[in-house]
Amino acid sequence: MKRIIILISCALGAWVTAQIAPPPTIQRSSTTSRGLTVNSRKGTLIEKKITNQGKFKNLNIQKIVTKDISDNSSDTLLGIMYEYETFDEISKKTLTIDKNELGKLLQALQTVEQKENEKTNQETKYKFVTMSNIEFGSVYREKLSLWVNYIKIPSNHFNHNLLEFNKDELKELIAILRKAEQEI
Repeated sequence: MKRIIILISCALGAWVTAQIAPPPTIQRSSTTSRGLTVNSRKGTLIEKKITNQGKFKNLNIQKIVTKDISDNSSDTLLGIMYEYETFDEISKKTLTIDKNELGKLLQALQTVEQKENEKTNQETKYKFVTMSNIEFGSVYREKLSLWVNYIKIPSNHFNHNLLEFNKDELKELIAILRKAEQEI
């Protein structure tokens, strides 16, 4: 009788466990806004030139020019390079933004800058997400009566790098991006 009860309990436990939905899978974000066309080109020589445009916090803002030597076609992008560290690995990653998306990002950041100058008495949030999953945002903290700006960068499957900055640093970021837009 004990064996039957134990066997039924084990079978029931296995059945209940099988009914629990598996955890959701997190999709890996792409590293470029257009699927990194350099890696998709096979059998041709690609020239890549990187020009530093400025540094913001731990981000290196870069102008990236790739040129296909076989047909002399070139592509110019804005690169945001950052380093991140896990327990056993230090990596560098560059996420890209094309010229059209950079213009939209600058407009969004300028709008946020204007909204920060207006008085508000309730919690307000703004965010802009690029095609390469870089999130630029601003949050008004009602309790502290101040704006907190942030950049959230996807670094791997499980976490995001979060850079917080103030109003003056927002102006600095906009200036760096404006300069980069003129160069691209």
